[in-house]
Amino acid sequence: MELHQLRYFVAVAEEGSFTRAAARLFLAQPSLSVQIRKLEQTVGAALFERTGRRVVLTAAGEVLREHAVRALAEMEEARERVTAVSEARGGQVTVGVLPSVGAQLLPEVVARFRAEHPEVTVHLVEHDVSREFEQMVTAGTLDLAVTRMPATSAGLAARTLVREPVVLLVPPGHPLRGRPGVWLRDLPDAETVAMRRGYGLRDLADRLWAQAGVTPRIALETGQLSIVRGMVRAGMGVALLPRLALGHDTTDVVPVCDPGAYRELGVVWRETSLTSAPIAAFLAILSKSTG
Repeated sequence: MELHQLRYFVAVAEEGSFTRAAARLFLAQPSLSVQIRKLEQTVGAALFERTGRRVVLTAAGEVLREHAVRALAEMEEARERVTAVSEARGGQVTVGVLPSVGAQLLPEVVARFRAEHPEVTVHLVEHDVSREFEQMVTAGTLDLAVTRMPATSAGLAARTLVREPVVLLVPPGHPLRGRPGVWLRDLPDAETVAMRRGYGLRDLADRLWAQAGVTPRIALETGQLSIVRGMVRAGMGVALLPRLALGHDTTDVVPVCDPGAYRELGVVWRETSLTSAPIAAFLAILSKSTG
């Protein structure tokens, strides 16, 4: 059963005449008759009865018309929706983002994207583990993800967006507060508040402390960045954090002088996904806004 045969069938049913249906479809009447006969052979039943100069539907034809009209309407809607998505006038983009950067990097990007493509829905998915983001993009669960660089998964395209410094967050009144910078080697007895093991921010902090030859005393571990900040403010210790993870508050931030005290953030995506206009448009705006 061909889609064009259903369209021809509905036209004959609506016109009650092969001649008028052929004119409406810009077909030769013999060609139209051939296609209707083929359709009748496919369904195994006569679809029309001729009564004088008119044709009317048989009982089988009435049943088929109900389904044919619905099928044609569904196909037209599908065509319109596909066209809308191909022109970035519809569809959705699912973006993964690290919680420590989402509030700083994405609001303006999403606002601009929505202003330019108001019919496209944006879904944000937060996750703390960068490598799992890469797996989700590879699997198609995410269209793209803002995550730590470098990317390690084969088959993904990647682009660095920003390099942000790692800073030392200190409690109010701490002796280091207001200093222009600090070397981590000068903090051999540092008491720290840290993210739990397995989190990217913990891996980053551990690497920097180890490079400085310092084994910090961990006063508290948590899985929540907001708790790290709150505990430092309460005087529980200091914390090594990327600058974007602290928002706009720079009051109790001391720059870290150690080489390598930075985090590179970038975006990863499947190269084949750029055939989707909404994804390509979001990536372009993200790259321009952070470049």
